[in-house]
Amino acid sequence: MLTACDITTQLEETGWKPFSDKREPLEEKHLHYVALGDSLTEGVGDEMNNSGYVGRLAENMASWEGVSTVTVDNTAKRGRRSDQLLTQLESGDIDNALKKANFITLTMGGNDLMKIARQHIQNLDRKYFDEEVIAYEKRYAKILRLIRKQNKTAPIVAIGIYNPFTVYTEDVGQSDDIMKMYNTKMKDLIEKENNYAIFVPVSDLYVTNNEHVYHTDYFHPNAKGYDRMTTRILETLKQEDLYTLTKHQYDFGGQKDEEENE
Repeated sequence: MLTACDITTQLEETGWKPFSDKREPLEEKHLHYVALGDSLTEGVGDEMNNSGYVGRLAENMASWEGVSTVTVDNTAKRGRRSDQLLTQLESGDIDNALKKANFITLTMGGNDLMKIARQHIQNLDRKYFDEEVIAYEKRYAKILRLIRKQNKTAPIVAIGIYNPFTVYTEDVGQSDDIMKMYNTKMKDLIEKENNYAIFVPVSDLYVTNNEHVYHTDYFHPNAKGYDRMTTRILETLKQEDLYTLTKHQYDFGGQKDEEENE
């Protein structure tokens, strides 16, 4: 009698593959990528003029299995706060873009915090951030609902905020705790929504400028900083399983590369 190993070997020689490996190659199709948010999504600070993380991510998308072509609809604007993003979403101006989207990214929160800091610069007490985070959480939840109103299934990749004050001093006071609080609120909302949506933390990527990741304004990332952000996004997509996240529409290019090398 043939052993199980003998049977498997003979079957594989005929082209049979185990069930776990039998997924059919994905049909190549167009990917419409919509980017929402503020200056980080606009790519401010990228001296290579590669549109920040958005341009880098789009370049990577072109190598994904299931992707024939990629178009990017970047609707971000420098200085945009969550209330202004809500206004944009409620206006209907980007409804069509969202409806057609196969992939969505979002950066938000940094300008909300800067507004509080400017308003209370003479008396920058923690209580102002604690009070405002309640309203911010409500706006962020509404942002997610409005996106989903136009598109139920496109993956939403929400990117967290970081603390640029570490560039100037190791004694950042309560600012780190405030950043963590806002990141936690966003992460919790994304996980609660949990419908093809993930949160990408980036606060650890921009601690001090010892590795030269900041633009000369010491607020935005430079090209190296955006490289890091893009890498973190891709690592998180791999961890969360891009194939599942995109409802089996796209996957990283391993299978495609293997087939081209055969």
